[in-house]
This record gives sequence, structure tokens and C-alpha cells, in this order.
Amino acid sequence: MKRHRERSVRGRIWRARGGVLWLTARMQVRQSSIRGDRPECLVDPSHRVHGHGSYKRSSKADGSEQEDASRWLCTAGCGTISIISDTRLPYRPVGVDLLEEWFDAEFMEGRAPPQVTENERGCLKRAHTRFLQRIPSLTEVLGQMIRVASPSATQLWGQLRKLGKLGDILRFLAEKFKTSLLGDYRCLHPRAATG
Repeated sequence: MKRHRERSVRGRIWRARGGVLWLTARMQVRQSSIRGDRPECLVDPSHRVHGHGSYKRSSKADGSEQEDASRWLCTAGCGTISIISDTRLPYRPVGVDLLEEWFDAEFMEGRAPPQVTENERGCLKRAHTRFLQRIPSLTEVLGQMIRVASPSATQLWGQLRKLGKLGDILRFLAEKFKTSLLGDYRCLHPRAATG
């Protein structure tokens, strides 16, 4: 098996082998989406994937704690697949439970906000602002599942909460619509290898 050179530019992996250059992508899936002991290639489930190490993610807003996110490599060149814990948000150092409590307090009456540190408060406020910006695109993606044509943040959050807890909502958005609550991240869209 020939070795290949690899370099990363803006979330894409450029792989060179035998004079051929492939553009591959990094993809993320939630732990609860995995069936069996390893993920399937998101481009073609018949492709084999192999363990490809892991990387550290901050699990606290102040960076004091980190957790491993395992990576898998598609041997057909479709890219790497990162597995993030169901308790984590993509690209955010706050947990799913904390954000759910914060949004419940913001958008549902009678709920007290959780006790948070200054760093967590900043992360949660940015997530809140991002959710407000995402209302039109989430409404468009979810279509008739949202019963109001132009929902307020409170109405949209109430409709989303009917799907379950925030972890269930994130999994549903990623699996069915290839998007997330706070962003339309490139890592949720599988890309075919080119070359």
C-alpha cells in the first residue's frame, strides 16, 4: 500500500498519491448516530473506515477540561469522520444540557437560568445570538414541521422542544437535514472524493 501525503486547508484535506490529487473533507457525526463499533463512510457505506487517532476538544468554556474526539479515515479517500460526544455541541465549548437549560430559561416562562461562570455566560450569549440569526434558515429547512410561517425565537424553540431534548434535536437536524441548531457547518455535508 502506497503512502500518501496529506495537508489540511480550511477543513479540507488535500491528499496526493501517485501524482493524483484528491480533495477530501472532514465530517462530524454524533456518537448516538453510530451503529456498531465504527461509523460508516457518509459518502458510500460500502467504503471501509479505519481508526485515525483522535484530537482534543475543550469541554469547558474556560478550557480547563478537554475530551478526546475519535477520528476515522475512509480508505477510499472520502475524508475523515470525527465522532463527537452527544453531550457536546459542534464548535462550542459548552455542553448540550447547559445550553438546553439556558434556552429553556430564555424562551419558556417560569424557568430559572442555570448558574454559570463568566466564560460560560459569554459562550451561551453567543449561542443565543446565533440561534436568533438561524431562525429563517431553520424554519426553511424544517418546513411544515414548524406550524408558524415566521416564528419568533420562543415559538421555534417550543416547536423544536417537541422533538425532545437538545441532544435529540441536534441528532435529528444532523441526520435528516445535514445542519445544526447554531450553524450550517461544512463538516455535516459529506463530499465525494474527486481526482
